[in-house]
Amino acid sequence: MRIRKPLIAGVTVGLTAVLATACSSSGSSTPASSSTNAASAADLGPQAAALKALYSKAVAAGQTSVVIYGPSSGSDQQEYAAFKADFPKITVTGVPVVGPPMDAKLSAEASSGKHIGDIAYTGSTDMLQYGQEGWLTPFTPVTVASSSALAPASVGPDNDFYGVTTSVSGVITNSNNSSLAVPKTWSDLESPAYKDKIAMLDPTAVGEMADIFAHLALTPSGTKVEAALKSNDAQIFPATSITGPLTAVAQGAKGVGLGQSYPFYLAAKASGAPVKFTLLTADNYDTTLYDGIIKGAPDPLAAELYEDWMFTPDGAKAIAAEGSYSTVNGAVAPQGLPALSSIPMEPTIPLTQIITADNNAVTAAKQYWGG
Repeated sequence: MRIRKPLIAGVTVGLTAVLATACSSSGSSTPASSSTNAASAADLGPQAAALKALYSKAVAAGQTSVVIYGPSSGSDQQEYAAFKADFPKITVTGVPVVGPPMDAKLSAEASSGKHIGDIAYTGSTDMLQYGQEGWLTPFTPVTVASSSALAPASVGPDNDFYGVTTSVSGVITNSNNSSLAVPKTWSDLESPAYKDKIAMLDPTAVGEMADIFAHLALTPSGTKVEAALKSNDAQIFPATSITGPLTAVAQGAKGVGLGQSYPFYLAAKASGAPVKFTLLTADNYDTTLYDGIIKGAPDPLAAELYEDWMFTPDGAKAIAAEGSYSTVNGAVAPQGLPALSSIPMEPTIPLTQIITADNNAVTAAKQYWGG
């Protein structure tokens, strides 16, 4: 399997506008429960006894909540609900935050010693920086027998963080508009037929589009893509508003949204948005999000349990239900997508080189879009 690519700072902090109703009924935390025992029907894998013991220890210590900071943490309701079903006395709450605001939040808590967050959940570029700052506590999930059980590049330096979810991005088009051909390759976007019809994220800031271009730069024709997008007057959205292009397409303002995540497509579709998701025939993009326990977390035992649980069969099923893949080798695929190994992806960049590659991509993008 290939090395996973990261999701950097440019990730949504929640579905907005036309997408807002997709998760509105469930809020940002799991409902309360009066049960004190782990669910007997839970599928926790071979380490079930260890997880149940940790659950009892966490509850006895009064650690009955987990607060997660991250880009999609406010929309991971199926994961939170599934965890709650297995461990009824612990409530998971997602705080949607990304990029500089997340950096500032972690920095402030580290400086003051007044911690609220338990887990940082974001892409490798940010997680590498958080580890370097000393903001993470090394932890090895008991449910991970060895790193070979996971996709490559799933384990951070010194076990500071572990990759837990991988999502695939594709092209979003409006299902009510059949007049515009769906692009099948990046080169298709060079056609003047797409002039003024493309929406994408800002590649001049560290984020998903910059990372896409960093990987495309490794392909023979990759360097032509940005020039073509600029020539076709692609509209760019802030790197921290990853569903901006999807919303523009859903509302009919644009015809094609680039680099849009399958989980957010599913949420938009469920809310009634007229959108269609298409994978390219080559050089698709995937992103991995990582969990790391924040140093000074007020609920470290509960946080460990949650991270352990993400690698269980129940965790993998919940991840797939939201449209992503678990990083556990052989895990179930999301409905509507093939096995991850069968999707033709962009060339890979090793985890240790990704920061440099993305910074170089940002510099290259500024030649076209300034900034």
